[in-house]
Amino acid sequence: MKAIDTHCHISHTLKRGLKLNTLLEHAKRNNVFAIIDSPVEVKEYQQAIRIHRNHPKTIYITLGAAPANYHEVNIEAILTSIRTFAEQKEIVGVGEVGLDYYWVKNDTLRKRQHETFRQFINLANELNLPLVIHSRDAEKEALPELTRAEVPVVMHSFSGDIATALECTNRGYFISISTAVTRRKKNRRIAKAISLEQIITETDSPYLSPFPEKKRNEPANVIHAVKEIAKLKEVPEEEVSKVTVNNALKIFKIKR
Repeated sequence: MKAIDTHCHISHTLKRGLKLNTLLEHAKRNNVFAIIDSPVEVKEYQQAIRIHRNHPKTIYITLGAAPANYHEVNIEAILTSIRTFAEQKEIVGVGEVGLDYYWVKNDTLRKRQHETFRQFINLANELNLPLVIHSRDAEKEALPELTRAEVPVVMHSFSGDIATALECTNRGYFISISTAVTRRKKNRRIAKAISLEQIITETDSPYLSPFPEKKRNEPANVIHAVKEIAKLKEVPEEEVSKVTVNNALKIFKIKR
């Protein structure tokens, strides 16, 4: 049974004491054959690209920015960097980008988030790269903006309500189910409610560990999301593996 971790933060995971070689060994042991690293700060971009170049058949990159920090960073510099790396064929997606109403309560800053979000959507359209969406506590608010998207859309670590999840899948978007599905009721309800054909899997490591007693997550653990989805949907693990892997390969145009 194979799996793909479609969203993690390798630099943050390494800072928590896990060495890259160990991370890769653990992933290989669990048949996690592809990992998508999603740095959200410009200062992390070069390191991520360097790791990808050293492991081009295992580690892939999407580039984005944390929506809660849009007002603190140089968005034009980020857009330029993403465009440059995309033109060099170094990345497979734009993200995570989107909206964050959990950390940002100020109306003016929220309005600025929407304006910046549109810039990222336009960039993804221009580059013909999939969008990876962060929409914490703003899932419904993200949907009107996403009508502009002309590329595949992934709702990263989605934790909105079922109605919004179904609206996303009705539009053809993909829902990324994280390893938190092993222990969070909301994630479990969403995984049960939506079609397997619209699901991919992620760890969001070093966050969202499937094990309450372990504070640090890692890409190898994405296999636990696959197993839990199979259990919730009462289908074979191999079926979940096959469908979610094929979805990820198709979205991000990864060649095996």
